[in-house]
Amino acid sequence: MNFLLKNLEFELDDRYLLVGEKLLDDGKVSRLFENERHLWVASVDGFEVEMQISPSKVRAFSCECPVFLKEEMCGHVAAGLLLLRRKLSETKPENPKTKHSRKQLFYQKLTVNSVLDNVEPDDLTAFVRSFARSNQPFSLALRARFASKVPMPDEREKFGQLLDAAISSARKANDRISAAGATQLKNMLRELMGQADDAVALEHFAESWAILSAAVERVSPILRKLDGDDARLREAVREAFSKLTNLASLPIPPALQEEIRAYCLAEFGRPAYRLNGFSGPLLEIYLSLSTDTDMHRQLLQTIDNELVKPNLNPQYRSPLLVVKLKLLKKNDLEAEAEAFTLDCLAAPENLMNVVDAAEEHGLLTQIKPLAEKGLRLIADPAVKKRLEEILLQIAQQEGESEVVTAISRQKFLETKDFGFYEKCKAHFRGDWADFVQQLLHDLVGQPNYRLNIHAIATILGMEAKPVELLALIEAQNSLDFLLIYDRFLLKTHPVAVLGLYEKLVKNYLTDHLGRKASQRLRSIFNHLRKNGAEALADRLFESVRASFPKRIFYLEEMEAPNF
Repeated sequence: MNFLLKNLEFELDDRYLLVGEKLLDDGKVSRLFENERHLWVASVDGFEVEMQISPSKVRAFSCECPVFLKEEMCGHVAAGLLLLRRKLSETKPENPKTKHSRKQLFYQKLTVNSVLDNVEPDDLTAFVRSFARSNQPFSLALRARFASKVPMPDEREKFGQLLDAAISSARKANDRISAAGATQLKNMLRELMGQADDAVALEHFAESWAILSAAVERVSPILRKLDGDDARLREAVREAFSKLTNLASLPIPPALQEEIRAYCLAEFGRPAYRLNGFSGPLLEIYLSLSTDTDMHRQLLQTIDNELVKPNLNPQYRSPLLVVKLKLLKKNDLEAEAEAFTLDCLAAPENLMNVVDAAEEHGLLTQIKPLAEKGLRLIADPAVKKRLEEILLQIAQQEGESEVVTAISRQKFLETKDFGFYEKCKAHFRGDWADFVQQLLHDLVGQPNYRLNIHAIATILGMEAKPVELLALIEAQNSLDFLLIYDRFLLKTHPVAVLGLYEKLVKNYLTDHLGRKASQRLRSIFNHLRKNGAEALADRLFESVRASFPKRIFYLEEMEAPNF
């Protein structure tokens, strides 16, 4: 580290400088002294900062705060360096030899820095005022950048006014928000989010709350009025909600906690939040700040009042149910939790709404007892099927192999879906051959056994049971059946397969004549060749020719050796 103290603005990241300037302006630097030669010590907002300057260059610095320990830089150090630079520039004596011989400094280029080095502060202020009056984007950017430095009795209203001005400038005649206006708003939110972070770093929690609440309150209602893709601006609002959630987790004063709780409870049902999917975060914030039974019951009653409303949008119902599920885990709401369970079991529609919400928000394990009770007590086949699927997901999440196997086995017997068969195979712990044999026995023993033939044949093929599969194919006496399942036997039992084909093809040709029969034969030979059984196809062709020497086949359909 080795840079000039006068070049702080070029060397330090803006976020540290912003915090440092605010600490300095707020009088948070209580002392600054030279402890040893070129070693200065400052007390900044309760933290001790050390700075080594030799003689006008910054050689090293340190701070005892957590931010510095993590990032090797912080706003406290920036504040100390800024004050040190001010102190040294005020006390540095002018060399009498050069007092009357100072020469004017000339620049090689006309840049912003060269102008700022030479312009008078009053002239600069006058220019900024004039330019801000004629340039709306600059005016908004200026107000956004320095809004936190303007004292007002209502901080939320201050930032609300700023956002109202930005939204007003972005509106078109039809009340829509232009694409350029949306970009301007997104940039302003980025600036404000940075200021909210700085306020949190300084433990100015009320200021952070004022910024974030104004952002979500003013921008949420216009998200459905944007021209074009609103994804980026919507993401910026989600970021504001995320920062609000983080703010609520910090040691904020009780009065501010109460203000945030009151806002969340009063505002979560507004259309701007409800229609944009932001009601859930507000309820979650309220829940995180609820510290006693009265608060829990107040939130529960508020949610229940919403849930009984007719024609409730599923996107709104889902977060309500999710927060209710989390709330009912509180030890002081056991009676309410039991009543909720009974209500779900009495009304399967309510239970399905809870299941859907829990699945969407990753809370399946929390509703496991409810799903198990529902599976035992509710007779509706559709509900039972859904609950079985949910319990299967939960068992997989919890690594309960026996449960996964049991549910998957039952689902396979009901649906013949081999996805469930594969789940059995992946989770079964024991003698797999015995499991397969019992499963086949159950398939054979089911009513309408004939409907299970294809499932049985597939299992026999997958589990390498050629003798049983050959017997099953022969018993079916079906050329179509053989064409489906010969793939399990062509490489290992070609002679037996050839025998089956000879028998079934000859039976077919006995009853079929003409072009259709020739086309059927051609498709069989093509099938065998496609599956790598060229020799078998040739032998079958010759066998057919020998068995039907006087039969005239259409040459365009049957032409050896390429058929």
